[in-house]
Amino acid sequence: MTQHTDLLNQISQDEIISLCQTLVRFKTVNPPGDEHVAAEYIANLLREVGFQVELVPLAENRSSVLARLKGSGELPALFFNGHLDVVPPGEGVWAHDPFGADVVDGKLWGRGSADMKGGLAAILTMGKLIAKAQLRLRGDLIITATADEEAGMTGGQRLATRTDLGDIQAAIIAEPTNLHIGLAERGVLWLQLETLGKTAHGSTPYLGRNAITMMITLLTEFEQLAIPFSPHPILGDFTRSVNTITGGVKTNVVPDHCTVTIDMRTVPDQDHYTIIRMVEHLIAQLSQHDPLFKASVKKLQEHPSVETSPNEPVVKQFERAIAQATGREATQAIVRFATEAAIYVPVLGVPAIICGPGDPALAHQPNEYVEIEQLVQATRIYTLSVANLLA
Repeated sequence: MTQHTDLLNQISQDEIISLCQTLVRFKTVNPPGDEHVAAEYIANLLREVGFQVELVPLAENRSSVLARLKGSGELPALFFNGHLDVVPPGEGVWAHDPFGADVVDGKLWGRGSADMKGGLAAILTMGKLIAKAQLRLRGDLIITATADEEAGMTGGQRLATRTDLGDIQAAIIAEPTNLHIGLAERGVLWLQLETLGKTAHGSTPYLGRNAITMMITLLTEFEQLAIPFSPHPILGDFTRSVNTITGGVKTNVVPDHCTVTIDMRTVPDQDHYTIIRMVEHLIAQLSQHDPLFKASVKKLQEHPSVETSPNEPVVKQFERAIAQATGREATQAIVRFATEAAIYVPVLGVPAIICGPGDPALAHQPNEYVEIEQLVQATRIYTLSVANLLA
């Protein structure tokens, strides 16, 4: 620890706060995202201190950042990741401007402060510090800031499939975990169910076929469908939730169409294809029972559940960095949400560590904030992890 004391002493709380405020004030609400301006800002910031930087376009006014600080090549690279986009502020009442980045009571308030511009600010501060210190890195330090994490992870997918990333020893995802270590996350399977009927006047419903009542039947059976899973020791149970429904055109018209979307969160032993086949089989059974029953299922989005062994050497070194930076032993977080680890682990074949400042319970909520102390501690942890694993 003593050899890194000078490095840690250079961490400036004011600099971290200012950087996080700047990031929060970029209105990268997804949809539509509009991440390009924020990506340009980050690219210029890292380019000025010696990183090789590329803006990776995704769509109009949407870009991700891929930055690399070259090492000697003796070791695989260390890959740090954060995302640029945020969810809308919503209709809830905010005590502070969601894009004002006010600092009050030791907290920086605003949409994305925890999810996850706070983590991104800590990564960028670490990157600047490592570059300016001119440490002899035995492997490359890669920093990415991705577009479109919140809606489809397409920015991460585009980066992960590049052929020029080289060998990577681990991906560190700065999603909010209150600085605990997440080594496993549940998978995502979003399905759309659709029922088709026949319109008729509301006064003669027997002349039509009501798609909404068909959907009620389908959902009743779906909720009772015994989808197999084994509870995970960290992640817990598989979950399913019917979260949107649309149907009908007027009160006096029998609806001929109804659509619902379902959010399922899977655990590592589950196969998404098997779940979809079970739903298809359920629809076939209902159609066989009632020839006028018409329904379909479509996959909207999926990401696998991923898991990293706590015995991985890189995990042990990261835990050591947490202990050095905070004075406490590292503890494992329960990551119930999806992160871009679901992209990087299967595509790049690397272990992933999810660890960042902020309370995950504040993500997507009004009055989101990140504690200033956690921003500083995250920067210390990331700096020491680079020192331990690359320098």
